[in-house]
Amino acid sequence: MHVQIIAVGKIKKEPIREAIAEYETRLTAQMKVEVTEVAPARLSSDPSQKEIQKAKEKEGEALLARASAGYKVALDQRGRMTDSESFARLLRDVRDFRGGRFVFFIGGSHGLSREVRKTADLVLSFSKMTFPHELFRLILIEQLYRGMKILQGAAYHK
Repeated sequence: MHVQIIAVGKIKKEPIREAIAEYETRLTAQMKVEVTEVAPARLSSDPSQKEIQKAKEKEGEALLARASAGYKVALDQRGRMTDSESFARLLRDVRDFRGGRFVFFIGGSHGLSREVRKTADLVLSFSKMTFPHELFRLILIEQLYRGMKILQGAAYHK
């Protein structure tokens, strides 16, 4: 299986980078994880809604331009809610019936553009809460690991 994570922004905090690297190492036998980072759009100190919308569109274009072929998942709090078992089934279904390639989109501080959500095969929500993009990337990689452990019937997921 191949997973491409395309995210707005970089991981700046070392402990989060280390935790992500740990899960990527654990996943090596089950999947290749490729991370692509795009620069956040610049905004004024007090942006208007129109400026925010244009920034989201610019970020969305950059996200879509870097996407490879695969099952596209836009991660957005307005998406379909899921739990770990359902997420594991999605991993299995894409692995077994849709070519085994995922593309996950993580937006910037103002979320994903309408075009990214429209282009996605699935708009998925892990929570109705808002998370910093750095923390959410860690949550995503951990859920990929958890999903694979669920599919293996391993004790990790309790």
